[in-house]
Order: sequence, then C-alpha cells, then structure tokens
Amino acid sequence: MLNPFRQGALEYARHLSRFNRNVRLCFLASMLSGIAQGAFAVIFNLYILALGIGPEVLGRILSAGPFAQAVGSIPIGFLAEIIGYRNAFGIIYGATGLSQIAQVASPYVLLIITAAFLGGLAFAGDFVVRLPFLAANSSEAERTHVFSLSSLIFSVSLSLGALLAGYGPNWLSSFTPSLVVAYRYTLYAAGALTLLALLPIALIKAQPVQVKRRISLYPYLWGMNRFTIQAAIASGFVGLAQGLVGPFLNLYFVYHLGTTREFFGNVTALALFPAVLAIALGPVIAVRLGKVRSVTVLRLLVPLSLLLMAWTTQPLLGTAGYWAYRALFMMSQPISFAFAMEAAERKAVVAASAWLNVTYWLGNAIAAPVTGIFLQRSDYATPFYMAAACAALGGLSNQVFFAAKEKSLKSEASS
Repeated sequence: MLNPFRQGALEYARHLSRFNRNVRLCFLASMLSGIAQGAFAVIFNLYILALGIGPEVLGRILSAGPFAQAVGSIPIGFLAEIIGYRNAFGIIYGATGLSQIAQVASPYVLLIITAAFLGGLAFAGDFVVRLPFLAANSSEAERTHVFSLSSLIFSVSLSLGALLAGYGPNWLSSFTPSLVVAYRYTLYAAGALTLLALLPIALIKAQPVQVKRRISLYPYLWGMNRFTIQAAIASGFVGLAQGLVGPFLNLYFVYHLGTTREFFGNVTALALFPAVLAIALGPVIAVRLGKVRSVTVLRLLVPLSLLLMAWTTQPLLGTAGYWAYRALFMMSQPISFAFAMEAAERKAVVAASAWLNVTYWLGNAIAAPVTGIFLQRSDYATPFYMAAACAALGGLSNQVFFAAKEKSLKSEASS
C-alpha cells in the first residue's frame, strides 16, 4: 500500500505546481462552501427533529434541495454558457448561502422547504459549472489530478465543518440554554461561510465566452447523444444509493447506534484520512486498471460497506462501514468525472456535465422521502439494503456502457 500511496503523492505534487490561479481560487471557494455543508450534515437533521418535526416530514424537506438541483442543472449550465463561469459561481454561492440562513430562520415547514428548494436551484450549478471550469483551466494530463484534488479538498472541508459543528452547540451553551437556538446559530455561521466564498470567486479571472453562436437548449434535450444518456443512467443509480443513506447518517449514528452528536462529528472528521488515502490512490488505480474498470470495481465494493452498516449495532463497526463507504465513493467519483469529460463530445461537455448532475440529484430527491418513511417506523436497515442494490447497479451499468468506449478512445489516441 505504501508504494502506490507514495507514487500518488508524488504525482499530486508534480501536477499541483502546474495548476493555474483560477483553479486554486475555485478550490478555496469550494472549501468554504464544504465547511458549511459539513456543519449542515451534522446538525441540520437534529435541528429539524428538535423542532418537533418527524422523520417522514424531514425526508420531504431533504428531498426539496436535491429535486431543485435536478430541475436547475440544465438552466444553470445554459446560463453559465451565456454569462461565464465566474458570474455563474457568484450566483451559485450567493444564493446558496442566503438559502442556508433562511432554512433555519423560521420553524415553519413550508418556509424551510421553500428555502431548501431555492438553495438547491442555485447550488445546482456548482457541479455543472465546476467540471467544465476545471477542465477548461487544466490540460488533459492534469485533468484526473485536478478532479481528484477537487474531491479531496471538498472532503477535507466537509470533515472540518463536521468537527466544528459537533462541538459548536456546546460552545454556544453559555449564551443560551436552548439547544434549538444553539443549533440555529451554528447553522447561521455555516451559511455565512458560504457567502464568504464569494470573495475568491470575485478574484477569478473572467474568461471570454468561446461560443459566438446563439446558445440553444437543443444539446441538453433533443440533441443528447448516446453517451450522455448512458452516463446519466449510471449517475442516477449512484444518486439513489447516496440519497437513501447519505442525508441520514447522523440520525443512524445518534438514534440507531446510540452515539452522540459529538461522536458523529468526530467520526465524520476522521473519515478524512481514509478518504485522503483513497483519493490519492485513485489516479494510480485508474492508470493501472483504466478509468472505466476502476469505477466499476470501486462501485461494486460499496455494497459491502453498506451491508455492514445495515447488519451491525456496534458504533465501531458502523464507523468502519461509514469510512469505507465514503472512501470508495470519494475515490470513484473523480475518476468517473474525468472519463466523462474526456469521452463526451467537445460540443456536448456542458450538457453531459448537466445531465450527470440532473440524474444524480434526482436520485437523491426520490430516495430521501423513501428513507424518511422507513425511519418513521424506526427501520434503519432497509434503506441500506436498497442503497447496496443501487450502488451495484451503478457499477454494472458503468461497465456495460463504457468499457468499449474507453477502448475506442485509447485506440484513437494511439493512432
């Protein structure tokens, strides 16, 4: 394990010095936003339940943002082609930060859902815009490392946000005896961090819009090619798997395994280390096995970690399953993105990125209310079984759809 890890570290160090200023500023903005998301991952569900809102309603709340992201992905991608990446990022982080603050400013469910939906519409563009932005600001040789480092930075920021949020309400206890109020102000601070991401975005050097023609929705809809459709299907399975368990992991640890909020915050923060190792090894594995086979193998390993979490009642085994699940997910996604950006036709890169996001978040939106129904019945195991099946389908569809495509690309490159 040490030799591949050392090789991966050396590769990152070699490529990092070549990344341009725009990429680094994008990484900084992503980190600030990631810290905020890490805080929401630890506290938001607990805050909602502390308000007296049940798990079934929570599932609907958690579905609003992903559904909005699915709906908003194509319009945001379309808008980014018109106004440019920097302006699109400004809208994304500004509206997302305001929506995060609005979600905890009122105890009324309708207002929370509305704020979550509006924030989801804005944040839809983060993935859609970031992939082509990073691709445009990096060479083909750097691309896998840029996407992997982007995932690594996001993972680090999520862990930091989770750690701070685990103890944040305790620090506020000297100012207020109400746990609900402590949760609320911790989440206010998280929303402010997302707004702070506007500063590095403002420093990004604007790039001229390359396309002089009239921009059309045709490539996003009727003009979709076979590759985009297949990539969207595979991404949808991944979204279903993630949506069934990802948004509810804090409830799984606190209410099913009997741990504390602080324990889950620490576990989420420490998940950084296996994630870093996994992401660092990703490009090395992709070189040895090929991108498609690497993604297939990694996604087929995900169900093992999910089944462990479904079967155990021991916090340490649950932690091991969670770490493995997150590491495998974080390792496979950047490799999958890099292949998608290489395999998509140049004129359809933004459309492919948009549809990857649409189906991923649509899967999340469909899955979250389903899990909410099971949690209302105190059934924590079934969502993990369902997620394991979806993850396996994501791996199998990746292999069936793209193995031949990768061979074709290699043949073209060598000829």
